[in-house]
Amino acid sequence: MLIAFMPGRPRPPVSALFRPKQGARFALAPLALAAVLVAASAFGWSCATAGGTMRPVRPGPDSRLSAAAWVDSVASALPPRQRIAQLIMVWMTGGYAPADHEEQTRIATLVREPGIGGVVVSLGTPLGYADRIARLQAEAEVPLLMTADFESGVGFRVSNVYRLPHMVDMGSGTSFPPNMAFGAAGSEELVRRAASVTAAEARALGIHMTFSPVLDVNNNPENPIINTRSFGEDPGEVARLGGAYIRGIWEGGALATAKHFPGHGDTDTDSHLSLPSIPGDRRRLDAMELVPFRAAVDMGVDAVMTAHVAAPGLLGPGAPPATLAPEIMTDMLRGDMGFEGALFTDALDMGAIVDGYGAGEAAVLALEAGADVLLMPDDPEEAIEAVLEAVASGRLTEARIDESLRRVLELKARAGLHRGDGVPSLQGVAGSVGIAAHRALAADVARRSITLVRDQDGVVPLTAQRGLRVLSVTLAGTNDLAAGRTFDAGLRSRLPRSSVSSARVDPGTPTATYDSLLRRASAHDLTILSVYLQPSGGEDAPELPDDAAAFGAAVAGQGGGLAVISFGNPYLLTSLPEAGTYMLAWSGIGVSQTAAADALAGWSEITGALPVSLPPFHEIGEGLYRPGPPTPPEVPPEDQIPTLERPFGEPDPPDGTGGWGAGEAPPSAAGMDARALARVDGIIEAAVASGASPGAALAVGRRGRTVRLRGYGNLDWGEASGPADETTLYDLASLTKVVGTTTAIMLLVDDGLITLDTRIARYLPEWGDDWKNRITVRDLLLHRGGLPPFRPFWRDLGGRAEYRAAIDTLPPPGGRAIGDSTVYSDIGFIALGLLAESATAQPLDQLLRNRVFGPLGMSDTKFSPVGQTPPGQSQLAEPLLRRIAPTEVDTLFRGRHVHGEVHDENAFALGGVSGHAGLFSTARDLGRFAAWMLDASRRGAGSGGTRSRAERVRGDPVRPATVAEFTRRWDETASRALGWDTPSGRSSSGRYFGAGGRAFGHTGFTGTSIWIDPDLDVYVVLLTNRVNPTRENTGHVPLRRAVHDAVAEAIRDMPVPVRGEQPSEPPLQRHLEHLIR
Repeated sequence: MLIAFMPGRPRPPVSALFRPKQGARFALAPLALAAVLVAASAFGWSCATAGGTMRPVRPGPDSRLSAAAWVDSVASALPPRQRIAQLIMVWMTGGYAPADHEEQTRIATLVREPGIGGVVVSLGTPLGYADRIARLQAEAEVPLLMTADFESGVGFRVSNVYRLPHMVDMGSGTSFPPNMAFGAAGSEELVRRAASVTAAEARALGIHMTFSPVLDVNNNPENPIINTRSFGEDPGEVARLGGAYIRGIWEGGALATAKHFPGHGDTDTDSHLSLPSIPGDRRRLDAMELVPFRAAVDMGVDAVMTAHVAAPGLLGPGAPPATLAPEIMTDMLRGDMGFEGALFTDALDMGAIVDGYGAGEAAVLALEAGADVLLMPDDPEEAIEAVLEAVASGRLTEARIDESLRRVLELKARAGLHRGDGVPSLQGVAGSVGIAAHRALAADVARRSITLVRDQDGVVPLTAQRGLRVLSVTLAGTNDLAAGRTFDAGLRSRLPRSSVSSARVDPGTPTATYDSLLRRASAHDLTILSVYLQPSGGEDAPELPDDAAAFGAAVAGQGGGLAVISFGNPYLLTSLPEAGTYMLAWSGIGVSQTAAADALAGWSEITGALPVSLPPFHEIGEGLYRPGPPTPPEVPPEDQIPTLERPFGEPDPPDGTGGWGAGEAPPSAAGMDARALARVDGIIEAAVASGASPGAALAVGRRGRTVRLRGYGNLDWGEASGPADETTLYDLASLTKVVGTTTAIMLLVDDGLITLDTRIARYLPEWGDDWKNRITVRDLLLHRGGLPPFRPFWRDLGGRAEYRAAIDTLPPPGGRAIGDSTVYSDIGFIALGLLAESATAQPLDQLLRNRVFGPLGMSDTKFSPVGQTPPGQSQLAEPLLRRIAPTEVDTLFRGRHVHGEVHDENAFALGGVSGHAGLFSTARDLGRFAAWMLDASRRGAGSGGTRSRAERVRGDPVRPATVAEFTRRWDETASRALGWDTPSGRSSSGRYFGAGGRAFGHTGFTGTSIWIDPDLDVYVVLLTNRVNPTRENTGHVPLRRAVHDAVAEAIRDMPVPVRGEQPSEPPLQRHLEHLIR
């Protein structure tokens, strides 16, 4: 029975409606429930729900109400005061709060009565966020919508806290450079992945909605508050990158907010302090400010946040803030642009609102204008009372309040709050917030955003000049204690032959200090002025202080070199045009400081381009390119940059030549006979002459030395083809499975993101059906996942989304048992590659480049090598193409001779990057990889190595113990190790590899192979393009065995037994051996 609440009749508590009773059972049939909801809705502001007969709709694990039904039920049951309170969101900090904490207690009171709708959480710590949010949610009758300003990642608010005086980092969320850095990098994919990470970390903390992206077009260099928070000054670019950001937020499971409508970019006043104005009429707004917002609305963005700006060009002189203008919020945004989501005010406690209206009147005016959520009113109780009075007087209608209430509840349902989702756990925080994979993505963003605007004297890179005397001056706010520390320490470590001294100033530094610094600068070859001034709002200005500008001009004037690096405001050049070198690092976070040191020292390429103009000197799109080093240097993690207190204590890689397997030593130095090893040359040359392949490349190493590194034959069959050598790039085909994907999985295991028993469905949720839900990482590595060997998806599909969907529809394996039956499967490794990308929130190629190939010095190992030439450097593609061995003449799919693109059709359809194929590499690079794998596997198994220790040391991408686990034969039912293969029967590794039981290796369809034997302490890398011109060529099969046998027979310092009983050699194998005897 439905009971109307009349005066004098006791109202049942709201908890009776929203908290499930202990042992409550669902009693109403669906039609009866629908009737109850419709009837309850009809009672409007004076209705009640049958407390004892209607199922409570407070979310819980047994809740069966749909999102729509939940919204209807809650909207119909709330009393008037609580309906209005649901439109209020208040602000709180996110640090640790004891039980009697004043702020926590005050907000908990507002949550209980009058029942506010949500909270904006600000500065805090990861566990502080999770604890305080969980406690507040436990108090709420209707779940709270938790929001935060995570414009530049969760670390934007859950930021680094340092233990003074030691500056020990106490941990934080992931901090990304600001939006303008993404504008400089120009990559939608980078934006999407960073936003996805931000959303995933936010949800782990209990935050459902992030107040981002900023879609303001920053076309005013004098803007004191937007600045680098914008993607740039081109409205089309802001729309493009803003759309990528929204998609990423959705992928990460959060809600997105486009702000600040109708645009805050062309202002020169901070709305925190007073009311700014935007110029222009509607035509100008349509062509500039509204472009990104229109694109976001068309995408279906969840919410829009208003701007406290006046638009006199639209509303005339004395125009009110847009937040309070129905002509803008209702007529323009909802009417003209068709926005149907929730409309949030910007903070109502800002000076632009409070100074002119007061908390109560501002709340009423905002609702009249069209707002749904009243964000941070100066006095929440006053705002609620004012709205109640406005409804009672008829100034606001009940329908108007209900309209906004439903939009708020729909947001909560969209975040899963009707199901009880969204409450944080400590385990979820530790598994997601600030993890290594997310920080690696932030570092990549920082590196790719570095923009060299000018370099008149060719200062960059500094490594071109030895013995420099460098003075590094840090200009930062007095409270910015981290500014310059990482940059200066990184610069010293990267310039060991130069002298780097440091100094620090702040906006209040007196002129006399600058005079002293000028005298110091005169004794140095180069002065670097690093400016850490951010657009942070309030009284803090991002402009260069006059004394600092005068100091820089004086340094340049006395003939000294001056390099200015902005770690914030990009427009500083206007104040210091004398700077000969001007670089933009965009933010002062640690990864940006590291990226700036790398770029300045020549340790990384510089590819950024200006997303804004710097009048009157530089236009949008400008940026100088600088190549990185031929071999990427080993860059320590951000928290291991050497300082005086924390120098490196680990040894260098073996060989003394700068990397694993670098250089070539006499065979005798590795316990091998030179004449016997020379037989390998004859074997390969004979195979080339017999048509097994146009050419080949070989790397052999033993005892930490490279004893053979050379090429044979040519790249192609034509007479004009160049010779093959150790730098020729070969299509690795299935070697990608072990060099790339298996190594990536080892990284994930080491990072704690997965175990071998992790189910694939954890990261690929579409695998949640009855049979694929049981497949684990171990099953796919062992080719025991029940998946077929191959499917010609490439005939009809393209791209990751279509492949994921196709794999999802594969039928069960029939008689093959998951985990028991071994069936070699490309599809399983495609899935493992997708899993690695999902778990780390970065593409497979980037993960491997940053974590494996870069540290090992494998600069020529990459996917789609021709497609990776730097922007604007297409002329570099042709010389690179001349180093790549062509593969098959493809008459079935592409209709051309495949050259510089992956041979495997499925990998090609996936864009060239896949877990089963796609890598290209050289004998030199794979020699480095094999040398490391050999050494690590020996250390991991306790049999020693060149470093004679089993722990992970500098230069190890993966723990040696993990390498040893992955490379041992898993069981005796098949030859497979985890990802790798082991010798069995007539193995391509020959007669000797594996006699001791520990050899491992793999082959590739294009004619490539790697075999490593820790017992013999030897590795062999053999690369051919045997599929040129046709895959029907099988001459490489006996060649592989003959090469490995010749290498093993050249070993002289230990017995080399034959591996068990093996079939007799085929005639071609004996013929090759006869040729070289």
